[in-house]
Amino acid sequence: MFIKRILILAANPIATSRLRLDEEVREIHNGLQRAKKRDQFRLEQRWAVREKDLYRAILDLSPRIVHFSGHSTQEDGIVLEDENGQPAFMGTEALSRTFKLFAEKGVECVLLNSCYSELQASEISHHVKYVIGMSRKIGDKAAINFAVAFYDALGAGEDIEFAFRLGCSQLIGLKEDETPILKINPTINQQEPSSTTPQASIEDNFCYDTYISYSDKEPDTTWVWNTLLPRLESAGLRIAVSGDVEVPGVARVENIESAINQSRRTIIVLSEAYLIDNMANFENVLGQTMGIQEGTYRLLPLKLAPIEENKLPTRISMLTILDLAHPVRAEREFNRLVQALQRPLPRR
Repeated sequence: MFIKRILILAANPIATSRLRLDEEVREIHNGLQRAKKRDQFRLEQRWAVREKDLYRAILDLSPRIVHFSGHSTQEDGIVLEDENGQPAFMGTEALSRTFKLFAEKGVECVLLNSCYSELQASEISHHVKYVIGMSRKIGDKAAINFAVAFYDALGAGEDIEFAFRLGCSQLIGLKEDETPILKINPTINQQEPSSTTPQASIEDNFCYDTYISYSDKEPDTTWVWNTLLPRLESAGLRIAVSGDVEVPGVARVENIESAINQSRRTIIVLSEAYLIDNMANFENVLGQTMGIQEGTYRLLPLKLAPIEENKLPTRISMLTILDLAHPVRAEREFNRLVQALQRPLPRR
């Protein structure tokens, strides 16, 4: 199954008016999570985007849909951030030339969910089949309503033109239904990548960003469900938790193998209880073996509590372990964990 990545790029620099970007992304994420075709999409997010962050994210993730949320002007282009969080414009020509390159790598749709972005959409459409821009100022509520309906339609299996019309229909009551503009380039014929194309790599076959392997004993259970899982889901990551994604009536080892196989990484929550849990040991051995077979590093170990290193199997202790029990670095380690899960699989 080919999985489409949707990349959301958000920027709201310090000196610009506040936008409800977090609400927009949360509602898109929630809509895709409930969609009947949810396994065909993966939502990726990048915040406080600078120009180099924009092209780096597209290079790293190879999205099919690129969505920008923020400010823009007809004359100067979209408003990104500089190194100090201040406004930095990415002009129309720069956007057009950037997406000309990435259209050749599989970008099929660009959505500029920002005011006065029709000119930029027109220029980008010379290279990308579907481009959506805004013909005038669009309010926060309208921008959110349009985006949510657009992705709800895609998640239901509808095409981009239908999704666009559904999005516009949700703006009638706000009298902004004519603000979004869809540019279609009929000369571009895009097809789904086949299993033999470079874009359809190992990365395209995952339904989840990570599988969480842990010992179902306290305090591990409470920490996984009340702290780790909400933190990862708030970053837009798709999570499979041991024991939660299993099909009733199927042998547990088969369920575990299926879930780990569909997950890009496998987080192992190390604790004293984890080290003596036979099923947890099976999960981490399976995840590590899959990585060895495909030439990647799938396991992502983290410490829930201090553990003597000599108690860890060598195959785990040789890996870099994130220390979420550290009294000073725990928050920094959490950020490193999220960043690791947002990147492509590291290769051996």
